[in-house]
Amino acid sequence: MVFREKCERRRAMHELSVALSLLEQIDSVASREGATRIASVRLRVGQMSGIVRDALVFSWELARADTVASEAALLIDDVAVAVWCPQCEAERGVRTGEGLTCITCGTAAPTIVRGRELELIAVEVIS
Repeated sequence: MVFREKCERRRAMHELSVALSLLEQIDSVASREGATRIASVRLRVGQMSGIVRDALVFSWELARADTVASEAALLIDDVAVAVWCPQCEAERGVRTGEGLTCITCGTAAPTIVRGRELELIAVEVIS
């Protein structure tokens, strides 16, 4: 139980550093645009990004206090893992629980096309 708590605490610390980094980028956007407030922030987060959605949302709530984004909604677009299948010669999803194997034919497909993203894609500013 103690080990699990330490892992969860480390995970939350990771997402907190991500949230703080996002706020630095958002602050830069706000300054450039002359914004007094941020209404919303949209991210793309891949399933293999290493980000735990709930931990990021929790960290966002903590980190945004007393910032230009103090009331901003955090909108997260989840990005599923996609690989390049050499057998199908196409981009495909992966089979759950079977590693990086093509969902269509079952061939090992180690080339990840999508799913590792952590991108700030939009900031809605209020002047």
